[in-house]
Amino acid sequence: MGNERIEIYKESMKSIKFSDYEKEHMVHQIMNGGATDGGRMKGKLDIKKLGITIAACLTLFSVTALAAGEAAGIVSWNRIDTRTRNFEDLPKIEEKAGMDITAVEAFSNGYTFEYMEVSEAKTQDADGNDLRNFKGIDLTYTKEGCPDIYIDMDQADMYGDPHDRDTAVREIDGITVHYNYDEYLNLPDGERPTEEELQRAETDKHFYISDGGSDPRYTSYVSAASFEIDGIIYCILGFDLDMTADELFDMAEEIINAR
Repeated sequence: MGNERIEIYKESMKSIKFSDYEKEHMVHQIMNGGATDGGRMKGKLDIKKLGITIAACLTLFSVTALAAGEAAGIVSWNRIDTRTRNFEDLPKIEEKAGMDITAVEAFSNGYTFEYMEVSEAKTQDADGNDLRNFKGIDLTYTKEGCPDIYIDMDQADMYGDPHDRDTAVREIDGITVHYNYDEYLNLPDGERPTEEELQRAETDKHFYISDGGSDPRYTSYVSAASFEIDGIIYCILGFDLDMTADELFDMAEEIINAR
């Protein structure tokens, strides 16, 4: 990726500290950038992949450094050189990420493991200087005829207090699982949201706007369940899933029971 795109990416990420509308403008900027030598920006493929850790998980969790005013932005990417479709490679991925996670190869609802890879992130100050570095693990699950489901695992100390916007909550074997269902309005290039939509983005914790990324305008929905086990945050997420909150809670329960 050229220096110009890197600068665009850095500038877009700084907007995380601003309004929800500005955050979604950042999302559009990321979608139009990507790495070609050794890594892929999360979300390079489309808005659905982007939602794993940037668009959706950053709305589920407030990044500690950003919340504390220590950083102006966060840069995140996937290590595609670590990608593997062999579930038995999990110990190798854990070693590369420096993490000990719980994962299942298949869920009772028919979703099965497709591939996994190491993810990385770093916070930066307003001048683009690196502050803190983090590693995580991303797993993708597939089911015929259904949208993919992504499970992202990150160190809990990367996040601040995340749960002031839960749609639903469930206690499972002593673990609190948080569910959120969010609406994303995707606008064509050059189309501005209406005043009513802007106002809703500022007041509705479950409504977000992404401008300049689609033609024509469309709405997508993010379903996510998150919880913490032994200092690791787990985020189970999918776009336009035909699944209820209970079904995502059930997936979380299968992971928790696999400890």
